[in-house]
Amino acid sequence: MIITVGREYGSGGHEIGKRLAEQYQIPFYDKDALVKIAKEKGVYDEIISFYDEKPVNSLLYAIAMNTYSENIGKMQFDLIRSITENKACVIIGRCGNYIFKDTPDTVSVFIHADINERIQRVRDIYGVHDKNLKAVIEKTDKGRASFHKFYTDQEWGDSRNYHLAINSGEIGLEACTQLISEFIEKKKRNLIK
Repeated sequence: MIITVGREYGSGGHEIGKRLAEQYQIPFYDKDALVKIAKEKGVYDEIISFYDEKPVNSLLYAIAMNTYSENIGKMQFDLIRSITENKACVIIGRCGNYIFKDTPDTVSVFIHADINERIQRVRDIYGVHDKNLKAVIEKTDKGRASFHKFYTDQEWGDSRNYHLAINSGEIGLEACTQLISEFIEKKKRNLIK
């Protein structure tokens, strides 16, 4: 099962992904893990913005990469596929829901929460005490949305692009992890039929 986790900044999606990887004893690919592998393969410098989930200027990027077409993300997507080798894993962000949308044994989730809960989480967990924390969170989310739109032409966070969209602020990270696990088990049973 490939589990992809899209997440709003501060919603706990990264932590939920880690818990799922530990529970299923499968590899966990977040930015740090993907950057390490990309550097080992010698391809990191070619697609830095992809690993950072930074919005890109599509025209300038297309000119620089000489790939202005529907295949603009092909190199990045192919690299993610080669890293995972389509084996069980958890992928945080990086358009995972889109990359593996046609893979039957994929579960894609999007984790979101109320802005005030995310502000508190960023303060508590990441130790960020910026006066304008709400603006930082909104800017990060806007960048992720732009990044996702550029590579997939889909709206980031639109529930139609995920199997599950969960408000972590309503039920907590442990319950989110359990809910996703229950969904995975039911989907596995349906795939076997």
